[in-house]
Amino acid sequence: MIMEKNEKKLTRLNSQLIREDEEMKRRDSFEALKEFEAEIGYSFDNLSLLQEARIQASNKRTAFFGDAVLDFIVSEFLFKNFAELEQGQLTNLKSHLVCDEKLEKIVKKNEWDEYLIVEKGISGKSKKMNSTFLEAVVGAVYLDGGLQSTEDFVCRFIVNRREAEKSMKSLISPKVKLYEFCQQHYTGFRPESFLVSEEGPPHDKTFVMGYILPKAITGLKTDITGEGTGKTKSDAETQAADKINRRLIRIGIMERE
Repeated sequence: MIMEKNEKKLTRLNSQLIREDEEMKRRDSFEALKEFEAEIGYSFDNLSLLQEARIQASNKRTAFFGDAVLDFIVSEFLFKNFAELEQGQLTNLKSHLVCDEKLEKIVKKNEWDEYLIVEKGISGKSKKMNSTFLEAVVGAVYLDGGLQSTEDFVCRFIVNRREAEKSMKSLISPKVKLYEFCQQHYTGFRPESFLVSEEGPPHDKTFVMGYILPKAITGLKTDITGEGTGKTKSDAETQAADKINRRLIRIGIMERE
């Protein structure tokens, strides 16, 4: 009975290994390479560049180059489309748009990770593998088709105005968001933080800061208040402003982003 169960387990295991081997061969095939080429919407003159980008063990150099190309294209895109942003804001926004997390999401969303060829013995594909893969694809497109083709690919899949604006809003600090809201809705009023309390020795203080939107300004029945705690006044102010913003969203005055 035990031998029979073991034989069934071995049979299932062998079947699984055969299926995995067949799937690996399919992914490594020329057919899969052409499928991936169609997926990214660019026709290569030299398909070996795309194949090299797919191979996790040997795509690092192409990814290094693609990372630099991607940085340039996104930097130029932001410079031309967001004239109101300062250098520091542009840097933060660019970093947010091309970070490993963002690039991996793009790979996963388009199901391109199935075309990434990893070495035998590696189970799963990490965030870094997927982001490096996409950078390598960018590099391959540039090496094959030049800047314009790469810009078309990047703007189609990686960055566009809508995505950049969405990311920009998420990077705005709660304090700036609160100030901008008040400037827009309550002319002449600028919310000022105030110290609620501070505790601890001079080298290790904890601050509680607050903001208040008076009912005389908002026209509501009660004041809107928010308090935050932090090891610095700035951190505590950020938390307090965030609480007020959340209250404004809940009561329908501030738009949810």
